[in-house]
This record gives sequence, C-alpha cells and structure tokens, in this order.
Amino acid sequence: MFKQKDREITIHFIRTFVLIIIIPFILFINIFYKYYSTSLIHKSIDQMDQQLDVASKNMNSELKRASLTIATIANVNDHTILDAVSAWSKSSSSVEKIQLAREIDSYLNIISNYSNEIVSVIFTLKSGGYYYFKNPPTISDSSIRNLPWYQEALRKSGGAAIIVDSLNGITSNKQDMFTLLLHPDQSLESEIEMVYLITHASLPDYIHKNPEIEQFMMDRNGHRIVNQNNHNKVDPEILMEVSSMMKKPSHDRDKDYTFININGVNKLIKLYSFEKSDWIIVNVLDENMVTREANQFLKISIIFIFCSFVLFLLFIFSFFRNILSPLQNLIRAMRKVETGDFMTEVKADGRGEIKRLGYSFNRMVSQIRDLMQERDLKERARSQAEIEALQSQINPHFLSNTLNSVRLMAMIAKTDNIRKIIESLSALLTHVFRAPNSLAPIGQEIKVLESYVHIMQVRYGGKLNIQFHVDDTLLNYNMPKMLLQPILENAIFHGLDQQNMNELIEVNAIRHEHGVCFTITDYGKGMTDEQIRGLLQQGEKYERGTFSGIGVYNVLQRIELNYGHPYGLKIDSKLGGGTTVTILLPLV
Repeated sequence: MFKQKDREITIHFIRTFVLIIIIPFILFINIFYKYYSTSLIHKSIDQMDQQLDVASKNMNSELKRASLTIATIANVNDHTILDAVSAWSKSSSSVEKIQLAREIDSYLNIISNYSNEIVSVIFTLKSGGYYYFKNPPTISDSSIRNLPWYQEALRKSGGAAIIVDSLNGITSNKQDMFTLLLHPDQSLESEIEMVYLITHASLPDYIHKNPEIEQFMMDRNGHRIVNQNNHNKVDPEILMEVSSMMKKPSHDRDKDYTFININGVNKLIKLYSFEKSDWIIVNVLDENMVTREANQFLKISIIFIFCSFVLFLLFIFSFFRNILSPLQNLIRAMRKVETGDFMTEVKADGRGEIKRLGYSFNRMVSQIRDLMQERDLKERARSQAEIEALQSQINPHFLSNTLNSVRLMAMIAKTDNIRKIIESLSALLTHVFRAPNSLAPIGQEIKVLESYVHIMQVRYGGKLNIQFHVDDTLLNYNMPKMLLQPILENAIFHGLDQQNMNELIEVNAIRHEHGVCFTITDYGKGMTDEQIRGLLQQGEKYERGTFSGIGVYNVLQRIELNYGHPYGLKIDSKLGGGTTVTILLPLV
C-alpha cells in the first residue's frame, strides 16, 4: 500500500465511486425497501381483512341460525314447547311427567333435525330446577342462576336472545360452542324463567387457517374466548396491547393495527370485530413473515453492493499496479527533487506514455544536476576572485596608514613606543597575510582590533577613547578576518573631530536571533542620508572629502558573498549626531 500522502488518487477514485454509485444505490434500496415493506404489510392486512370478512359473514350466519333456533323453541306453535315444559314442572305424576317429556323431546327432535348443531337445550324453572334436552348441565341450577350473563339476561325481557361471551358451555360437551339465552316474554303465564341453548361452533373453521398467523378471539371485556392454534399460550404482552387497543376510541375498529416488539421480534397485531356480537378476532403475525420478500430483496441488494465494491477495489488495485503505481513513484521522486535531492532517479516502468515520462524525468534531473554543478563551479570561482580582490584592496590601504603612523612617531622621538608599535604592526600583518580568506575566532579578531587601537593610541598620543563590550560566550565562534577593522578605522579617521579626539567610540558584540550582532558607534560628525546611500551603493566610486568608501563597501560585499540574506551591514547616522554601523553575522 502507498503511504498516506501518496494515496490522493486512490482515495479520490474510491470516494467518487462511493458518492456517485454506492450512496445513491443505498438510498434507493433503503427507500424501495421501506416502500416495499409497507406495501407488503398493507397487502397482508387487506388479505386478512378479506378472509376475516368472509369468516365474519359465516359466523354471523351461524349466530342468526342459533338465534332463530332458540326463538323457534320459545315460540313454536304458540309457545307449545314452553307450555309443555311448564306442565311438566307442575305435574306430580311420574307417568305424566314421562309422557310430557317424550312430547317435549319429540318437538325438540324435530327442531334439531333442522339444526344439527344443537348440543343442549336447558329450561330453568321459576320454582327451581330445570328441564334439559340432550346433554345435562354439569352445575346446579343455583350456580346457573348466579352466572353474570344469566343475571344480565333476566334484566332483559321481550323474548330477545342474548349471545353469551363464553364458549365454554355448562354441559359435559367441552367443544367450542355458541351459547344463547332467551328470557321469555313475562306476559306469558309460563313457569319457564330462561331458555338456555348451546350449539356447536367450530370457530377455527370461520377464522384464518394460516399456521403463520396466531389468532384468538376476545370478548368485550378483554377476556380471551378461543385461540386457534393453542388455547393456553398467548403472550401476556400481546394481551395487554390488545386490551389497550380495545380501550381506545375508534370509528372503525377493523382498521386498527399496531406493531409491538417482543423479545426482539416485531409483531403485527390486527383486530377485526363481528356484527352480531362484541367479539373481536385478534391476528398476530411476525413482521418478518410479512416482509420476508422485502428482506430477501434487501439481502440480495447488500450482497450485490458488497460484491460491486470488492470488484471495484480489485479493479483499482490492478489499475494502480499497472498505471498509477509508476505515477506515484514519479511523484515521490519529484518531491525529493523539490527538497533539493537531485541525485534521485525513477525506475522507468509502466506502459506507453508513463514509461516515456519516467525516461524524460530522469533526463531532466540529470540535466539540472549538470547545470547546477556548472553554476556552482562558476559561482565559487567568481566569489573567490571577488573576495581575493577585495581582500587585496584592504592590505595596501591598511599598510599605508600604519606605516604613515610609524613615520610620524619616528619623527617625534625614538623611544620604546617604536618597538611596541612595530610589534602591533607585525601582529596585524601576520593576521592579514596568513590565509587571507579564512575564518578566525571572534576573540582573535577582537585582539587584532585592540592591537590596531594601540597603534592609533600611539599615533594620537593616547587621546582616543575606545571601549569594547563583547559577550564572552561569542569568543569561540568564527567570523571572516579583518571585517571590523575597516569600520573602526573609518570611525576614527572620519567620524571623530580631528581637533577633539577624546570623543567616545564603542565596539559591541551581542547575541542576535539570527547569530551575532556587532555595532561600532562614534559620537562624532555623522552623515547625511545621501552620503550613506553613496557609501553602500557606489563603494570606491564615492568619495566624501578625503574619505574613500572602500572599507565599508568591501565589508558589505564580503558579507553578502559569504552569507547572503539576512546578513549584512547597516549604517544609521545623523548629521552632527554620530554614526552607528551594525554588522549581522551567523554563528559559525
């Protein structure tokens, strides 16, 4: 793999592929998946509604038939059966009771032939006890009378049939059943308090038979009546959610559905009500079962995106290996050249133009290297010549002044001072002519400068006032030879008033953020801005009275040739206010 800084093209290709293809495709899949899932949910709900609508019609038909059966029992032939049961309850003769019972059973058998679903008919008597047809009750008549729905039926009159919520009959037959109660019209002189009819009700035949759907029925009080697949196992959370849905006001209960998460699985709960009763069918279906086609589409899409991305990465790596890898090598070589490494060469591989580009780059770097070597040789030769020329200009000028001082001193008197001045002159000449272009420690240069000052002190009879302030930590650093002497010489000869040589000259050396800073300050006559520009720009072509600018211009040129920017020489002066010459050098 390439280093991070060399991955720009790879990252750009991958980012472009992701932004233009992957992200839009993911967004499309997400939107389509949500739309498809919602569509499947609504389709599943519509299918359940259609099936449950048919089931509701069938169940309502059964309820109507059961209601018609109990009404027939109560009203057939002007209440013949009710009258016969009343006579049976009043008779004290066993023979008569048997005869009446046969008569009652005969009537009921006729009705039963038209309604094969009759499980039992029970007539409860006002005086206590009951008469039954087919299956007898399994509880006492007092227990029957204490049942809530029995009490509710008593409060209603007029011969209206009441559908009992519970499908668990009071007879020995424990199949799912419709149970109806009829409280006969109180205007009839009958001993019958209640007619209790039980008919078969195979409810699973009326509701959805899909094994993937869990279905059960609930009454108006939220109690479970019957469960299609398992009568005993219904999740309590589902029952709580259904009860909550039933308590909410709704204009159309059949359109109510919701989702509930149980143990990490989303369940779709759908309610459906019946016309003839307050019963509700509850359908519970795993959302994953409804949306499995959408989930399958999502899985295929994810696999497709993953495979596309992998294939794209394989293509990118192959592309880089054959085409972009040589370009990356070339870029790395170009960056090395930018940093000044002109010995860099790139292996010319790849195809076609890429390979020719590598050859061209190598030729270009080789040519640059040759040109730089040629330029460096010429520059060093030119600089050396200029430095030597400048250095040679200093020696005669300095020697002439010194010898003139010796001559004047000898004219005055021959004393021991002659020996001292000759010694100082000898030290200066040795320092100047020995390796004229080499560097010297700052401490040594200061000593040479002090020797020169001693010569000048002898010349001017000790009138000179020159003070040195040098940072001791700078003494071991190097600087070009004879760089300070020309500046101090100019300060003595041209800065001071020759009639008043007691004026102060300060020589300072301090640390600077770029190296070492020398300042030579005199408090003498000073110069104008025009004179300063003339010294710095015209050099030996400029003369101020008897002063030649060769010393200042020489120092400036040596510094620029040796070190370049930001090192150099600066003059600050004001006419009548003295002159300060500042020299900035690197620490070498």
